[in-house]
Amino acid sequence: MRRRKSLAELERERGRLLERIGAQRSQLPAQFAPVAHLLQFGERVAHTVQAARTFVQQHPWAMGAIGAVLVLRRPRSLGRWMKRGLLVWRTWRTARNFAQVIQRQLNRPPG
Repeated sequence: MRRRKSLAELERERGRLLERIGAQRSQLPAQFAPVAHLLQFGERVAHTVQAARTFVQQHPWAMGAIGAVLVLRRPRSLGRWMKRGLLVWRTWRTARNFAQVIQRQLNRPPG
């Protein structure tokens, strides 16, 4: 049979745990430093993508103008780019649908 810990033992254990937490908190910045630059790079990329997305949403004419310039410069490459665009779009749609199916299965109640 297990003996219950007394209040004093619980307080001592709590004190030890709080000391351990404090030591871990003081070590965290040093342990985090090697990956900090990677996370900052990821944040910069995400910010750039968001800024580009906002620009395209606010200025759809700019994308049309870029597309028109590309078509006028090299009309033969238009077919290749359309195929590539279709491939990317279909791949994205398939991946998104697959992720939704997996998410629904993970959220389904057991039984």
